[in-house]
Amino acid sequence: MVVQSSITGKLMEARERGVQYLLGQQRADGAIGNPEKDGLGPYYKALWALAAAGRSDEGNRLATWVAHNVLTEEGDFAGELRGKLFDYSYAYPNAWMIVGAHKLGRFDISRRGIEFLLGLQHESGGFRIQRDNTDAPQDVLNSSQAGNACLFTGHLAEAKTVGRFLRTVWDAQPHPDKELFFVYKAGTGLRTEFAEDRQRLHSIRIDTPRQMYFNMGIAAAFLTRLAMATGDGSWVGLGRNYLQIGLNVLDEMYETAQVGKVGWGAALVYGATGDEKMLHLAERVGDALVAQQTDTGGWDNTGGYVNDAIRIEVTCEFIVLLDEMIAGIGARA
Repeated sequence: MVVQSSITGKLMEARERGVQYLLGQQRADGAIGNPEKDGLGPYYKALWALAAAGRSDEGNRLATWVAHNVLTEEGDFAGELRGKLFDYSYAYPNAWMIVGAHKLGRFDISRRGIEFLLGLQHESGGFRIQRDNTDAPQDVLNSSQAGNACLFTGHLAEAKTVGRFLRTVWDAQPHPDKELFFVYKAGTGLRTEFAEDRQRLHSIRIDTPRQMYFNMGIAAAFLTRLAMATGDGSWVGLGRNYLQIGLNVLDEMYETAQVGKVGWGAALVYGATGDEKMLHLAERVGDALVAQQTDTGGWDNTGGYVNDAIRIEVTCEFIVLLDEMIAGIGARA
């Protein structure tokens, strides 16, 4: 039985308000925000956001700025306009820009970008968190978004190895109903021991606030897309496994910006399977995102630390996530 959802209209309206805020942040040269001051934070999600919004003119102006000012010969997005913020999550912003450029038809950027990004893939299938440290661990966030970049650019074999990495990470979980660990190092295994003050950098606990909930959501989103690309439904089943802990965490999750990707994953899993629990999870996240939207039309991060760069980054992400959620929920209509 298909379950109709009444939330998509609200999500569309919130998405459009976010788009209007974002358009107001674009400079005459195509850049978004102030990358000379803030690095890639304001713009690395904006290519995908503008593609999702159907703003090809603005998206291509930003893409041209990226190609001239940030894209290197080897296909990295580097230099002073990148900054150091993502030195320990290196693959993640690159993957965002590759998908965004590809969706805009800027294959000149996505082709070179994916060639470099694949150099960060470990033989385990995961993507390491640092550019130049080949001994660095792999994690769920970098691997899942890099996996999305592989899917969108047609690198299905590499995307499958990301799927196998995520299965390895899942199979190693000691008690996934209570805690989801998301950092892995080949040869060592899942990182389950760490200083308590670094807990949120390694796991999601059901009884602890301010967790990095997005890890479960992005894994589910990628794995569902992998299932679509391969026709292998076991991948979406694995994605649903990653999301199960989201049904047990503290309700404060819905007061955080980190809940966004949970809705992304839940909506895609629902679209692929019709699982009503996933629909209800996606709807609750959607209501949370609408409630968190500010009077500017943009969104702020959690915790009270807000500046223009952060607001632009979070807004770009939520434009994309809302678009993906609308598509996922709509797939069952």
